[in-house]
Amino acid sequence: MGTELDGRLLAMRQALAIAIALSTRSNPQATDMALELLGDLKAHMHEAPSDSPFEVPAWVAGAQDELDGIARLVRAFTQTPEPGAADA
Repeated sequence: MGTELDGRLLAMRQALAIAIALSTRSNPQATDMALELLGDLKAHMHEAPSDSPFEVPAWVAGAQDELDGIARLVRAFTQTPEPGAADA
């Protein structure tokens, strides 16, 4: 069951990334906006203060990892450099 769920999650991640990449590939500004939106979703997934005594729920960390994965795929499909890659 876990392997099937992992496979479905991977397929969903790839489908979403391809949809974003195809819809923004002719416009680098649109790609940047889509990547910024993914970053905002990740950053605001859990609104607890950083000094909160409570741990971040596991689903939040998992969802943030998924958003990172989608953003990496969008960058790969649109040949957009990773953040900080120009600085290196």
